[in-house]
Parts: sequence; structure tokens; C-alpha cells
Amino acid sequence: MKFLVVGDLHGNKPNIYFEDFDAIIAPGDFCPWLDELRKIYNISYKEFLEDPYNYREWWEIAGKRKAREIIEESLKKGREILEFLDSFEKPVYIIPGNCDWTGDKYSDWNYIKQNFFKDYLVEGLDNVINCDEKIVNLEGYKIIGYGNCNGPELFRYRNYGKIFKKKDIERNRKYYLKLLEKYDKLFQRAINRRKPIIFLSHNVPFNTPLDKIKDKKSPRYGYHYGSLIVRKMIDKYQPLVCIGGHIHENFGKCKIGETTCINAGFGSYVNVWLELSENKIKKLKFYKRKHE
Repeated sequence: MKFLVVGDLHGNKPNIYFEDFDAIIAPGDFCPWLDELRKIYNISYKEFLEDPYNYREWWEIAGKRKAREIIEESLKKGREILEFLDSFEKPVYIIPGNCDWTGDKYSDWNYIKQNFFKDYLVEGLDNVINCDEKIVNLEGYKIIGYGNCNGPELFRYRNYGKIFKKKDIERNRKYYLKLLEKYDKLFQRAINRRKPIIFLSHNVPFNTPLDKIKDKKSPRYGYHYGSLIVRKMIDKYQPLVCIGGHIHENFGKCKIGETTCINAGFGSYVNVWLELSENKIKKLKFYKRKHE
């Protein structure tokens, strides 16, 4: 099997530098994080870090009318990306990223509770296969998908322990354990079928060369901000390969035991070529072209 892997696109149509692939793999973030949204969100996040019990959501700062316009523009561009990938008439295996509007069930605004990823972004695209929270058959392989994760699932790894009350830290711990149990069951089912596993995750595994934030403008500069769930599953089950993105600056690979972990990078000018033969990686090539 020959795969073209594209990273976080954020509204940028990818340049394709490889040919004759059998399928496309993309670890999410098809929708752009628009500049206007980024500025508003940064204000909200700064307020959150100061007091998570008394801050304004980004859409409250923008106003609901303006927030709708931002979301609709982001969705339109994300849909265009998925339509482009669908046009190759090859299977496109995807999961949602944290910018793909999967719905905030805890929000006070009903509009933003909607799962636009499921109901709009992937709707009607015949070749696009959403792997999130599923085991997907792929000839001699199994894909397990884990989308949407934007950082370590436990608050203490985000240094939130100092700003949240004990009851909320405990609630977060229980959520993490429930999520861990869900993916443990998926891996158990997949392993019982004796086929190599491709773990498709939006975020990369925690505490590796692939997840350290190097952007000095980030409020989490210097942190390892990968997924604890992804790391746990790799440590325990050793899938053949783990493909993620999210941490834009760490395009490349690393090994955890027998698992090859890939950060598929960011933007139009990066591709990864992955060729598998049974339970081995036959070829892995990273291509990055300077902006034209």
C-alpha cells in the first residue's frame, strides 16, 4: 500500500509532490484558523488562564453575528479542501482536528454545539472516510482514529492544576480514564484480528521530539503538548505506525519502541510518502518545499 500523507492544511490546498498513491491519509485541521479568530481567541485564552471560572468565550468577544460569519467562512474553506482531496478518486482516510468545528457540547450557545464536521464538512463526499473513534478496514491493515485532541488530556500536564478547583481536576481525571478505556477496547478488538494497525491521531504522542512547542509567541512555549492517550496506546500496543499533526513546527518522525511516529507537518508545501508491505514500512519520505 502506498499512501500520500498531508498534514494540517488549515484552508490551504495541498501541492501534491508524489504520484501513484493508493490512498490519502490526513490527520485533520482542514478548516483555517482565520487571523481574525486567532486574535479574538488569544484574548479569550489569556482571560481563561487568569481565571477559568470568569472569562469570555471567543464568540462572546466577537459577538454571535460576527462569530457565525467567521465559522461559516472557515467551514467553506475546509469543505473546499476536502472536495479537492475527494477529487483524486482514491480513498481519503481522515479524522477531525481541533479546528474542524466538531461541536462544543458544553457551550451556552446552541449554534456552536453543532457537529459541523460530520454534518457539513464530510457530508456527501464519496471517497472521504471518517475514521474518528472507529476501526476501519484497509485491505491488510486496520486504521484506528482519534481526532480533535489539542493537547495533553490531563489538566496537570497543561499546568492547569493551579487554576482549577479540586472537583474539576477530579472530573477531568475521570474523563481521561473513560477515554483511555474507550481506546483500549478499540485496540484490543483490532489486535484480535491480527492485522497491522495504523493509528491516525490528530495530535502526536506526548513527550517526544514531535510534540514540543517551539513557537516563542505561544503561551505554552517549551511545553510538550502531545496526547497522553496516543502515547499510552503506542506504549502498550505498538502499532506499526502512528500518523498525526497539530504541532506544526515538528515535521518529521521518531520511534517509540517498534512504532514509527510521524508528524505530518503543516500547510501546502509538505507531503509524506508512506509505503507499507505487510507489517513493515518499506519506504518513508518527507518532502518540504520552500514557499513559491
